[in-house]
Amino acid sequence: MTEQVQPQASVEDFLKQNVNVETATEKVEFKRFKSAFVIKELTNKKVDELRATATTKKKNPQTGQVEKHTDEMKVAEAMMVESVVIPNLNSKQLQESYGDLADPVGLLKDMLTVGELQDLSSKVMALSGINQNNLKDKTDEVKK
Repeated sequence: MTEQVQPQASVEDFLKQNVNVETATEKVEFKRFKSAFVIKELTNKKVDELRATATTKKKNPQTGQVEKHTDEMKVAEAMMVESVVIPNLNSKQLQESYGDLADPVGLLKDMLTVGELQDLSSKVMALSGINQNNLKDKTDEVKK
């Protein structure tokens, strides 16, 4: 016979006003820069918004159905830009310094080496609780 376990938690424990909503941040050090980059975690809502901006709809001429395609590279780039708090990637002075006016993605790519960009991406994903190994599997699962 299975014993019934009485819940120890109350609904009040899960109400928005009773939940810690402080956004986690983390410093990311790169040897070439005098100061550390600072990144923040991203919310589910923000990641969904970024994913939506990187998704296009096209009508398949063979089937007549509208198909969605998400550019995962654009999603990852948008997540990095959204996550970086310091330096301010929208700073005109910083953009002019690297020749990337109104292009925060291009700015990050010009500022960082390939390895540094990969490190930053990994830290953004980890801070936001995204397991990169399972990301593609989950994306494919959601599409189905």
